[in-house]
Amino acid sequence: MPSNPSLEAVSAANATKRKNAPRDDEDSASESGSDVSMINVDFDFYNLNPDVDLIAVKRLLRQTLSHDEERINVHLLAELLLAEGVRLQAGSSIKTDGEESDPWGLVTVIDIVKHKDHPALKPFLEYLCSTLANNSNSPLQSIFNFSSPNIRPALVFSLRMLNLPLPLIPHLYRMLLEELEVKEEGRFTHFIVWGRGYKLEGTEEGMGLDMNIVEKSSKKKKASGNETVALSAGSFPYHPEEEFMDKASTLPYECAISVDE
Repeated sequence: MPSNPSLEAVSAANATKRKNAPRDDEDSASESGSDVSMINVDFDFYNLNPDVDLIAVKRLLRQTLSHDEERINVHLLAELLLAEGVRLQAGSSIKTDGEESDPWGLVTVIDIVKHKDHPALKPFLEYLCSTLANNSNSPLQSIFNFSSPNIRPALVFSLRMLNLPLPLIPHLYRMLLEELEVKEEGRFTHFIVWGRGYKLEGTEEGMGLDMNIVEKSSKKKKASGNETVALSAGSFPYHPEEEFMDKASTLPYECAISVDE
């Protein structure tokens, strides 16, 4: 029996959106005598599809909002998010089993000024603005001043499964910007990119992770000889691309969300 199966992602160097066409799902037979089984997976890019993607988008929103999802009507927000993708003809999803399958991830935007009073977006904007209440001098306050004719911000939703291959993510943003550039409705002054991270105080231990150090010179491994390493203090993103966003952004900002006690 083949051992050590691995997942090989097809290169997305020339990524384009796939038309809804028949797929060849035949698996190639592994070479006889090989001790490694290789599986080729096609990650295809599609336009957002409200009829197919709604349930998966709701699940990804709940995953990202964590316990604060109780403050947001996730169903209405997911519907608006997908409807905006259709209206602006911008935004993409990544799937592996055709257009009718669930997306592994997606990137799209919502026009904040146009939908600021929408029952789906208004609670979400209030949720974001509430985090600025104790920081009235933050430059972000001016961006949330929707009465200014010179400011037209867009809220970027980047939702994905944790195991989606990282090299695919830049193509989602590239295609989004290319699609927005050709639309009058897509000419925004600011992009507000939000995501979830975690913060450590520096007093936490490995909590089950492989964070123990064992003396290499010791011939006998004893439980009492293990040294538990405290994790470094700081704020960390869940997704590697969000660390790049923090460095590239004009106004990085972080706030606390609800957590279990």
